[in-house]
Amino acid sequence: MGLDKLPEIITIQELSEFLKISEMTVRRAIESDKLKAFKVGTAWRIEKEAVIEWVNTKEN
Repeated sequence: MGLDKLPEIITIQELSEFLKISEMTVRRAIESDKLKAFKVGTAWRIEKEAVIEWVNTKEN
């Protein structure tokens, strides 16, 4: 899938564009604790490792 090309830290918008899914899908995953993320001010940031873990969980 090319997750190795993903930056170490990414925004919700960047992740949704990268995975070709809606921002709402990413937000729901964060809110349900399926995707680990942290806030910087009011904006969410997601680490590459968390994305890989979330994608692998969804594939199984």
